[in-house]
Amino acid sequence: MSNPKVVCEVNTCTHWLPGEICGAANIDILNEEERQAKSPEHTECKTFSERSGLANLVGSADNVNWWGAIEAALIPNRELSPTVTCVVESCSYWADGNLCDAKEISVSGDEAKECQDTNCETFTTA
Repeated sequence: MSNPKVVCEVNTCTHWLPGEICGAANIDILNEEERQAKSPEHTECKTFSERSGLANLVGSADNVNWWGAIEAALIPNRELSPTVTCVVESCSYWADGNLCDAKEISVSGDEAKECQDTNCETFTTA
């Protein structure tokens, strides 16, 4: 199984890159508030870290796909595909081992300030 393409509109995240690209090496999709998700609004991207200064950037630096981000900046149409850990078992794309078997996922969260403001829009019930 290959990593899904991640399309992310959360431009307030330290991992967001122009073109709605996620520059994280791995993202974690969770149930929001420990309840079993029934809609995209019940999911969150736990990897979200608000872009609000040097401390947050440094704090999230251990999860950056550095080589991929450099390639994406230098090579036109280069896509990044972070690994996706997903514990949302009620999603039809959830796979054993907490993996996501969708070809592409979309993460939303316009003006997000915390991970609870983000959603996996690809979520659909199993």
